[in-house]
Amino acid sequence: MFNFLENEKYKLKEYQPLVNQINLLETSVKNYTDIELKEQFDKLRKEYFLSQNFSNDIIARSFSLTREAAFRTIGLRPFDQQLLGGLVLNSGKITEMKTGEGKTLVATLPAALNAISGRGVHIVTVNDYLAKRDSTWMGQIYDYLGLTVGLVQSQMESQERKDNYFQDITYITNSELGFDYLRDNQVKTFQEMVQRKFNYCIIDEVDAILIDEARTPLVLSIPDTIHNPKIYLEANTTAKSLIRDVDFKADEKTKNITFTDIGIDKIEYFRKIPNIYGTNAGFLFYLQNAISANIFFRKNSEYIIENNKIAIVDEFTGRVMPDRRWSNGLHEAIEAKESIDITQTSRISSSITYQNFFTLYPKLAGMTGTAKSAALELESIYNLEVVVIPTSKKFQRKDLPDKVYTNDFAKWKAIAKECFEIHKTGRPILVGTSSIEKSDFVSFLLENYKLQYNVLNARPENLKYESEIVGEAGCLNAITIATNMAGRGTDIILGGSPGFKIIRLLKILVLKVKLKEARTKKGLFLTHELYKELQKERLNYDAITQLVKFETEFDKKQIVRQKKLSTLFFYLKINYKSRFKNEKQYINQLGGLYVIGTERQDSKRIDNQLRGRAGRQGDAGSSRFFVSIEDKIFRLFGDNKFSNLFNQLNLTNEEISLESDLITKTLDNTQERVENYYYDIRKQVYDYDELITEQRKTFYLFRSKVLKTQVSGNLIIASTEDVIKKIVKSIKTPQLKFTNLTHKQENQIILEDFEQCRRIMRYALPPINLKQINASNHNVLFEFLMQEFWISYDIHKTKAFSSIGEEYYKEYERSCVLESIDHGWSTNLEKMETIRESIVWRVYAQKDPLAEYKKEGFSTFRKMDEEMKRFLVFAVFDTDFYVT
Repeated sequence: MFNFLENEKYKLKEYQPLVNQINLLETSVKNYTDIELKEQFDKLRKEYFLSQNFSNDIIARSFSLTREAAFRTIGLRPFDQQLLGGLVLNSGKITEMKTGEGKTLVATLPAALNAISGRGVHIVTVNDYLAKRDSTWMGQIYDYLGLTVGLVQSQMESQERKDNYFQDITYITNSELGFDYLRDNQVKTFQEMVQRKFNYCIIDEVDAILIDEARTPLVLSIPDTIHNPKIYLEANTTAKSLIRDVDFKADEKTKNITFTDIGIDKIEYFRKIPNIYGTNAGFLFYLQNAISANIFFRKNSEYIIENNKIAIVDEFTGRVMPDRRWSNGLHEAIEAKESIDITQTSRISSSITYQNFFTLYPKLAGMTGTAKSAALELESIYNLEVVVIPTSKKFQRKDLPDKVYTNDFAKWKAIAKECFEIHKTGRPILVGTSSIEKSDFVSFLLENYKLQYNVLNARPENLKYESEIVGEAGCLNAITIATNMAGRGTDIILGGSPGFKIIRLLKILVLKVKLKEARTKKGLFLTHELYKELQKERLNYDAITQLVKFETEFDKKQIVRQKKLSTLFFYLKINYKSRFKNEKQYINQLGGLYVIGTERQDSKRIDNQLRGRAGRQGDAGSSRFFVSIEDKIFRLFGDNKFSNLFNQLNLTNEEISLESDLITKTLDNTQERVENYYYDIRKQVYDYDELITEQRKTFYLFRSKVLKTQVSGNLIIASTEDVIKKIVKSIKTPQLKFTNLTHKQENQIILEDFEQCRRIMRYALPPINLKQINASNHNVLFEFLMQEFWISYDIHKTKAFSSIGEEYYKEYERSCVLESIDHGWSTNLEKMETIRESIVWRVYAQKDPLAEYKKEGFSTFRKMDEEMKRFLVFAVFDTDFYVT
């Protein structure tokens, strides 16, 4: 038994009997042969299918079998805290475990258990690298138990995705999972869908996905028919001619742009228009985007240029998202700013927020190292309780008080000096920055001190060596500069990772065999070409001298090669093991990894993710944040406390910093205001999306039924009937928008409605006689129009059957139905977005914007249904078929 954290004891107590039961089974499970262990797991499947329930007995046996499979395949045995974490995940909650406590292994326990249902398990990671790594590494455990493993990656085609989704356990990123869901609800046939019904999902870095990324919805776009690159270039030119705080005001917190009277006059003069808010008001939309692109979105911060394209940098993971685009014309504005070819503009075809997407799972769980501070939000929105698992070893990291400086320059100088002083002791250093440009600046400062370092940021050339850089960040004298440490997936081990270094050496050996090498009587030597390759791998010549004796005997035959590599691996492992162990002990004595934060982030959780890299599994370590009162967090959310304090203490020397627990607490309070601000934004996104969610459920259910049906004609007939009813009703009681319309104008509206009806019948009806209509019974008129429709529809089908055949015509009709549904939904989303943008001003009329949004949204959805039916009927009859 181990001691529980006091504040979590009551949550963990209920799982302890199951932990004890799993441990009691361990002895008997160890005696199973490989075949017997797999047979026992198959037995669990059968028991579940009979009971359709995960009893405590099934849970305990499954966990015990998975634990043994892990030990036999990858050499890792889940300890009691990991069993607890797995049980928490299985109960549909969030497991908080410190960095290095083995969350990746923990996920295999509930994943294998829930996979026996045959309904699939999704394990969601934050990037493709982790998904691939985990599916390969942990896949050995599942394969040993007789389970199948799938992996969905960003470049996969539909059929490959579908095959992987239908495996027992599928590893995938959150964005790919969400976009596949949206795409599945736009397919033309049921067979094209790649996903099956959702069952159970485990989210890694759950707080990053469900909180940090929840501010931005997933948006699926389609090319817009209107594409005018010229207007983006004109807007960019105009934006660059305007002066901030003179011609316009820019709120960095909300990213809102408002124009001053001087600015309005200048724009009207440049554009040669009398009033920019008049008929040419559309230009303001492009201009506001252009200004935002120039002042709020910076190269090497929010985006990079890759292959002459704008690639967005994820602010939470520090990774490039090459296939993502900013919406509402912002992406095109940034392309204009950077003088890059402006790509085809797009419009929304479908969207969903992570809040509403992940609640589609009947059973949802997550794991992270930093969720407790966001427990209230996770429970209120997702109904996910956070349970903290105690560390397996005593936690020893020291979080030192922040150092506060008067300006950025003084702060950066202090960081560089701190790195120089700590480096002299030999301790490894990790410097966390918020952007590429800031990591570049730190690199420049360290070069002035002639210090060696590794950089890990969103640039592709750095990401290529991500696992190696992180894996060796704990080596003696190592300095690592990283933009973001969330979801890196590789622990920083003091002394470095023997596995990474050995694998790298083996890669070099294979590389040498593949390259053309000069041979001498004495053996092999490095060519200039190979030496450049070694430099790319960050190895010098001395690092591979121990391999030379193996090279002359290295046979190119594949079987012999594998044996040689295997022998060499174990040789290196034995020789490196003691070296790394001694180095780890020495670094621990020095104080362990030293983490330097270069500014406070928007959330304390993100700062804790950086801090969490030190003090892994009971190691020594420390962290300190260097901040300046010019940092973004203070500019946007801070008050004048620090600047006033500097003035009161008369601290004119820039190199002097403020440092105390009280100051750190004040910083925490500022950070809390930021968190509350962004929580309000996420809550607002969630509240406004609730109505869209209800609409989406109705829409997707209806679309799913259409996909499954073989006959779409009945839907076309029903839609036509509704359209004709609407037209007849309009003729009977015209819905006039103005009370002062003349009798002639009323008649014109009636004529236009009737012309629509004539168009449906492909002009089979004679022109309307208003006197006859006014004198006739409208029920009779409806019956007459429906009869005419039947005649027209029968003629239309007869022609089609003769032209393309009955089966193809049925597919044509279904295609028309789906096209009308998708068109209606896309139009509805655009209208809802317009309503949302404009509805906020109603607060000045003492009205609740959210209530007004729901009211108008309901009306818009009803109109969408009417327009969808009209679009469908016109789409069917607008195609003429000719008999050949």
